[in-house]
Amino acid sequence: MGDEEARSKDVLGRVYEYSLSQFASAEGKKGGEFYTPRCVVKLLVEMLEPYRGRVYDPCCGSSGMFVQSVEFIRAHASGNGNCGQARADISIYGQESNYTTWRLAKMNLAIRGIEG
Repeated sequence: MGDEEARSKDVLGRVYEYSLSQFASAEGKKGGEFYTPRCVVKLLVEMLEPYRGRVYDPCCGSSGMFVQSVEFIRAHASGNGNCGQARADISIYGQESNYTTWRLAKMNLAIRGIEG
């Protein structure tokens, strides 16, 4: 939404993530069923370094790991041998047992333009 600068900041995605975190906080212990804090997901992705190949999340929740993987590739575009161009060299796969949570995951990917 908005101009190119606004889209580059992923405003809608940030609002979505904020809403999820607030809902998870309000739910207490059950909130962790579909939301893992961004700092934890970011650490996992930094450790995995998903430059290419498959990213599989067996309990994908709201699909934060997939979003963070794409952000990782964009942030490291110049350092992975592709001449500064972030390419979609990953395929994302996940599963979720809760249908409502699965729909949240699909929506999270859709608003960011990520196909999964």
